[in-house]
Amino acid sequence: MIKKILLIVFIFFSCSNESNNIESNPENISLFVITEDIAVGENRVLFTVLDKEGNNISQNLKFSLKKLNHEESKSIEDYELINWPGKRIVFKTNINFDTAGYWEIISHYRNSKASGVIDVKEKSNTLSVGENISLIKTPSLKEKEMNELSTDVNPNENLYKYSLDEALSTNIPIILSFSTPGLCVTATCAPQLSELKSLSNDYEDKIIIIHVEIWENFKEVMNSGDFSVGILNKSVEVFGITSEPWTFLINEEGIVKNRYQGYVDSKELREDLVKINVHDQ
Repeated sequence: MIKKILLIVFIFFSCSNESNNIESNPENISLFVITEDIAVGENRVLFTVLDKEGNNISQNLKFSLKKLNHEESKSIEDYELINWPGKRIVFKTNINFDTAGYWEIISHYRNSKASGVIDVKEKSNTLSVGENISLIKTPSLKEKEMNELSTDVNPNENLYKYSLDEALSTNIPIILSFSTPGLCVTATCAPQLSELKSLSNDYEDKIIIIHVEIWENFKEVMNSGDFSVGILNKSVEVFGITSEPWTFLINEEGIVKNRYQGYVDSKELREDLVKINVHDQ
């Protein structure tokens, strides 16, 4: 049993390298790639740009992508702004990487340029789009009390009604989300659950939403303050979850249709639910 899980500390300066060359970056801007688990193929990629004071830059920016140490680059035209927890601004884009290796996203702002490096793997560490999800039992209210299922201070019972294996047998689309709000170091786990609760209220019996804590023994971890005593929930290990939050959209056939590393708001999830023919009305 793995005793530790790597948690992304989202402080906007720990996710990647940036260019600090004074000549090419006189305003000392920084670009940080938030998404860690990136593989060959289509990927949802999140990144942010900061000024020298650590404030978000969201206007007058252009972006490009290239293989590290290669000259040829291509413009990133299709991206959108996301309001991130903590009053931050994050850019979201979808990038199709054709080869593994180190790539970089480059930001152009006035006379300055900064880049963030991405390690693109041959295969993702966790569930990929198009994969069939395994019939795995996850903790639910059928076996445990609510205080044994969630560190959320105001849990919604609808998110703990089903084990994953039971949900897959219903032939209803599923949103499966992994996070531990009571121990979250990214400050996005509780906001993520709030978005899922909103969806649960609006979609009722049209989708099943399942929240799984990272740690099976989260009470022991919280009481001791020691992550090394933590025992991962089985599904966290099986699906290779190494950061939080992670959310997966699964269709009625049990196939992963989209995946979201880091925070994803209900607006994006609603748009993706429509793509698999699920509507709130």
